[in-house]
Amino acid sequence: MKISFRLLMPLLAVVLSVKGVQAQSGRTVMDLSGNNWMLWLDTAARWQNDQLYTPPVNIKSLPVNIPTGGWAALAAKQARTVHLPATVEQFYWGSNGNAFGVSGNYLGVSWFSTKVAVPTAFKSKRVVLKFESVRFRAEVFVNRKLVGYDLVNSTPFEVDITNAVVPGTLNDITVRITDPNGNFDWRDSQNFMWGEYRTQPTHGFGGITGKVWLQATDAVFVSDVFVKNKPEPREVEFEITADNTGTTTVNGTYEISVADAKTGQVVFTQTKAASLAAGATTIAVAAKVLAAKLWDVEHPNLYQVRVQWKGANGTADVYRQRFGFRWFEIKDVNGDRQFYLNNKRIVLRTSISWGFWPVNGMMPSDELAYKQVAAAKRLGLNMLNFHRTIGQTNVLNAADELGLLYFEEPGGNQYPESLFTPKNEAEVKQTNYYLAVRSEKLFRMIRRDRSHPSLVIYNMHNERGAQPHAQDNIEMQAAHRLDPTRILTYNSSNGGIKMNEPDPRFKRHLLPNDTTFYDYGWFDQHHAGGPGVYHDNVYASPDRYIKYTDKKDEIVYWGEEGAIGTPPRLQLIRNEILKTGVNIGWETDAYLKWYDAYDRFLKGQGFSKAFPNVDSLTRKMGNVAYYYQGRVIENVRINNINDGYAVNGWESMKLENHSGVVDNYRNLKGDAELIARYNQPLYVAVKVNHKVVPAGNTVMADFYLVNEKDVKGEAELRITAFAPDNTVCFTKTMNVTAAGGVTYGQLLVSGITIPVNNAGYTNIKALLYQQQKQVAEGDDQVYAVQLNKTQVSDQLVVADTSGVLQNYFKSINQPYTNYEGGRPTGKVMVAAAIPLPQGNPLVTDILEWVNNGNTLVVAGNADYWAAFLAKKEVIEMRGIQTLGTTWYGGNFFVKEHALFAGLPQSCVFNWEYQCFAAYNKSRTGMRMFNGETVVACVSDHKQEVYAALSVIPHGRGKIILSTLDFISCIAGVKEKKRAEGDGENAAMNTFNAQVGNPANVVGQQLLLNMLKGNE
Repeated sequence: MKISFRLLMPLLAVVLSVKGVQAQSGRTVMDLSGNNWMLWLDTAARWQNDQLYTPPVNIKSLPVNIPTGGWAALAAKQARTVHLPATVEQFYWGSNGNAFGVSGNYLGVSWFSTKVAVPTAFKSKRVVLKFESVRFRAEVFVNRKLVGYDLVNSTPFEVDITNAVVPGTLNDITVRITDPNGNFDWRDSQNFMWGEYRTQPTHGFGGITGKVWLQATDAVFVSDVFVKNKPEPREVEFEITADNTGTTTVNGTYEISVADAKTGQVVFTQTKAASLAAGATTIAVAAKVLAAKLWDVEHPNLYQVRVQWKGANGTADVYRQRFGFRWFEIKDVNGDRQFYLNNKRIVLRTSISWGFWPVNGMMPSDELAYKQVAAAKRLGLNMLNFHRTIGQTNVLNAADELGLLYFEEPGGNQYPESLFTPKNEAEVKQTNYYLAVRSEKLFRMIRRDRSHPSLVIYNMHNERGAQPHAQDNIEMQAAHRLDPTRILTYNSSNGGIKMNEPDPRFKRHLLPNDTTFYDYGWFDQHHAGGPGVYHDNVYASPDRYIKYTDKKDEIVYWGEEGAIGTPPRLQLIRNEILKTGVNIGWETDAYLKWYDAYDRFLKGQGFSKAFPNVDSLTRKMGNVAYYYQGRVIENVRINNINDGYAVNGWESMKLENHSGVVDNYRNLKGDAELIARYNQPLYVAVKVNHKVVPAGNTVMADFYLVNEKDVKGEAELRITAFAPDNTVCFTKTMNVTAAGGVTYGQLLVSGITIPVNNAGYTNIKALLYQQQKQVAEGDDQVYAVQLNKTQVSDQLVVADTSGVLQNYFKSINQPYTNYEGGRPTGKVMVAAAIPLPQGNPLVTDILEWVNNGNTLVVAGNADYWAAFLAKKEVIEMRGIQTLGTTWYGGNFFVKEHALFAGLPQSCVFNWEYQCFAAYNKSRTGMRMFNGETVVACVSDHKQEVYAALSVIPHGRGKIILSTLDFISCIAGVKEKKRAEGDGENAAMNTFNAQVGNPANVVGQQLLLNMLKGNE
């Protein structure tokens, strides 16, 4: 006898449902997330001009939107079997025929449905469906009856289904999801319209984005326990809320116990009588546990409070809440405002996370949540930020368990100024809707997350320049009442902020257990754009370096800093995709094509020796950003006044932002040690004023103590410099005094002159001793180039109408002749700015000269030369690509080649190549399909690799064609200033490109190498 799979489905659903049942006294919870849910797209549904309803809603007054074609059509349609969380984009990205970029996004209605065997024991119980989160709007049906409606997306809500569910039978649960809009980048300030309504901007994924539970309780049950921490870290207050759904008062008792979350050892018990009137009743129970182990980032000790209700009428319930004993605050220490955790100073090092995740886009698996926190810990960070988007519960759970602080924003809390001056009925409607939803989202976030010990700061807006309105103040005060134990700030700022002035736009904040608005004392400024690579302006002297400050009477928190874009770990992502399946995920196809492009290039252009696989290349590109961020974190820490620093950013996105220090799969993009070493609690920071110099020069070195271990007293600093051959080239021993205490950054010695006589890497090492015992160490490197022009052709011809090349050769006494037209007379010609009008016969003369065994070096104006060479069929070149900057990013890399004699080879351009790699340089690549690529480059998420320096054989000669910015390395004037950025941002990204800038020696040597004769 055959039994169809279709007939077995209801039985299978029963089995799957029952597996999730967890019986507790008075309460039963069934996790429905692992059920087989059927996902169907209702592409014909109408939703564009719906009336929207804010909570609380009267479900009886709402329109009932059934599937297009009726409920029978839903059952008959082909659907995908999914498990929660799940999004439409996870399974249907590009279903419109175009998966490129953001084009594959789905807007409209989808249906999620499952069948649940509801136990007979649920009769006489209050039964609810609990949703962790959905996006955007959810209309919930039980047995085809509309029972719930919610559009405060990405937040928890519950639906009372007592009157719709039928215990003892198989019940249909169906959720109609509407996804009207959304973004796939970082912006949370761009509002979207849904018909007549202005909606909060959120990420553009539609679906059930969290878990779903079926819960049955007695008529009286505990609905919430908020663990309120106290300034004395071992004291807490349990704010217990119970709901009485009956009509009469119920007497009873709470039995409260606190146990170690790992060992189960009970450390506190109390019984408290209570009288619960109809509705919600909240009581407070104080607990002081002297033996409690405190929670901090190094010792994440967790406890669980168990609240058991026993009612005189027989009702019962048990509610459990995990928490930690800890207190986070701001203290004034001798006029310096500082962060403190459990009465110990802490300097925050964090990174901003935009809340994108692989596969479904919106929600991490538990495994990924722990991977995120573990990655931050490996880098030595002590905090992460939910940035411009609400966070996820399992991420906070991981942070609680592993020991990481969190900063949280609800996202999309901004709004147009016009909302506060509505001019007509439509604008009034928009205002009322928008403000109601944004406040409800903030309040739900706080209620959900306020017992997590890892969460320490709430922020309302990111980079909002408007003055706070009355509605903002009301919202802040209401939020602070929900959780008075944390710092709450109005804004995280990007400009216009001044250190010495009050400013409610940028500095307004509320402190724990304090209802006063403060408009001074909190300085949070962003310098989001990065320089592309570490360069010598990052540190010049003890009072001239990025992140230097002398402002003590405010918290100094650098809220978004130094975006440097690098590719994701494509090979690791590809391996993960191949394990889990290539047919799901909103970004899967893009990553596979991206990997293939890099892999083809490495194998096809002879780069495999330098980079054996794609992962070798992408990891070393990640190291460029890692080194910069590590050194700037060091700058923050040597300055004892700084209180916090946020890397811009955490995860890279599929599309726009690639400045994350992990990729979207939460793989570290570089070597953890490059950042972790600068997050150590104790070490000697060695800072030199120049990292790249000509051999024979000297550098100035300063030595600081980063000291969170309270090392204090007399000490001996031993300084040693090692030449490239590892021989000692400098030693000095000095007596110093370590301050200790809350002096976390201290200048020990400054102005030490270190000789750098030989080409290669000079290593400067510092050891700190107390009583002949080493207590700390540190080191830094200087790279030196022995400028070598001995093999430059003695028959050098220069073609440059700007005169820059000629001026440089004069400065180094290099003989040359000017190109006067016709056939060149020398062996090597170097060209930059030269008029090449269409049809100019001089081009033919030059190419004939190359054809006969000579060398043309194009060191400037490459795009112009390349176009003419392509037209002459010398090169197969299909355009120029400008490399991305800041969060887009672009990187150069070089293989082993004779042109790079005396320079680093088989590497990605890092700080040694700051003269080429910095974002303020001219940075382009060529789509070349012939010749030999020596320097290659990539840009943002483009699925291709470009040439930045190529050698093209031509007859018996050759052409060396390069887009690298040689002119800025030899010019006698300052290079162009980047248009974006102001203040420190501009200073960070713009520095002098004169011949006297020592780091330019690398570009000068490469140019000279290209001018060697053919003899």
